[in-house]
Amino acid sequence: MTAATDSSTRVVGLPSREADDANGVPAYVWLFLGSLVFNMFSGYSNYLGFPIGPDRILFAGAVGLLLLDPRVERLRFKPVYVIMAVLVVWTACSALSHGVLLETAKAYALLDRIIVPFLMFCLGPLIFSTSRRRVMLLKTLCLIGIYLGLTAIFEIIGPHALVWPSYIMDPNIGILFGRARGPFASAEPNGMTMGLALFASSILYTKLRGGWRRVALVGIVLSALGTILCLTRSVWLATIVALLVIGYLVPEIRRRLPALIASFVGVVAFILLAVPPIANPLIERFTMESSLYDRQNTNAAGLRIVAESPIFGIGWGRYLDIGANWIRQADTYPVTNINIEIHNTFLSRAAETGLPGALMWILCVALGPALFLVVNRPARSSERFVWWLMLIAATCYWFFPSMSSPNPYPLPNNLFWLIGGIVGRQLMVLPRADEIAAGVPEPTTAAAVVGSDEGEI
Repeated sequence: MTAATDSSTRVVGLPSREADDANGVPAYVWLFLGSLVFNMFSGYSNYLGFPIGPDRILFAGAVGLLLLDPRVERLRFKPVYVIMAVLVVWTACSALSHGVLLETAKAYALLDRIIVPFLMFCLGPLIFSTSRRRVMLLKTLCLIGIYLGLTAIFEIIGPHALVWPSYIMDPNIGILFGRARGPFASAEPNGMTMGLALFASSILYTKLRGGWRRVALVGIVLSALGTILCLTRSVWLATIVALLVIGYLVPEIRRRLPALIASFVGVVAFILLAVPPIANPLIERFTMESSLYDRQNTNAAGLRIVAESPIFGIGWGRYLDIGANWIRQADTYPVTNINIEIHNTFLSRAAETGLPGALMWILCVALGPALFLVVNRPARSSERFVWWLMLIAATCYWFFPSMSSPNPYPLPNNLFWLIGGIVGRQLMVLPRADEIAAGVPEPTTAAAVVGSDEGEI
């Protein structure tokens, strides 16, 4: 196989799929990355002047071009695909039988909470099939973290005039005004995304050199600050657990854990002392009980629904419409809010689509991204290892919000499934015919493709 070299990319003895990028990354990769960026504004694109979300157009374009590319690999058959398809049909039938399938909010919920995440899982290993593309994804997450981190600082500390888009500063748009909400107009997805950007930036900082190493350092600092300023306990818990688990698995990080923890405590202390307006909200978030009452009330209502209608539930997306019928005043805590969803994703699925729907959802997670945490564990010397670490972080940022909120947020959910697919690439993708003929093994490092300022990753 020939070697190709230009001013920015060196290709040495590459498998054919790595050589595909020698003369440029396919357009569908750029479109897909663009869809992730614009996905931050999902639901609020009208405030940017778009009649329809650009992320949806870019995503559709990326999928279309991917399907037209004759070099694209094919997925192996996996039982989880059947379960995913059955779950989509089951949920759609649930919505149809209750006459809500054509309601805009319910239809978009089905698309964003189930269908698109499953597509992300399948598309991840196909779109990000080369090391160069996977580095591009990490860089995109790093830049997203920088934007969200800066926006969080401008939201909470100021100057507010620098917050963009301006709808972020409108208390009548979104929820939980007063926290760092970012373009999501909600603190939890903002923190979840910045948390993933924090780990992506950390990988880039340790693996790259030159200008991108400095950019990654900025990403680490701003993403870390943003996860604090979002004032969301599920995000804080996910960050701590992900750091401890990864620290346990990676000796280099384990040795630095005391310093990292001390730095985190120091940053929080500095914010409390240097930014008085933050002190009270930060302390309030540590001690707030009303949101715990909300979770207890909605979860108890969800359990009553499951007991009353265990097979079919009350219908997809209908809890907000009729869930108050199952709210009861408890003896030990008050009813503070009834116009919210069930604050546990798994219980929410059971209440709305019945136990079969919840079981299929759990199986999709268990046989999808979660499976690749425990099978085919990569060697520490392989590129897959850093993506396996990213999947650990993504799982934390997905699991803890899922256990304590409805977790309806498109971007962080999509990233969890996308990263799961990337990690499972070796088990999910059939080798290409030209690679089989050449007897080319799956590469174990990203040394195959390196830019002028990139190290191995």
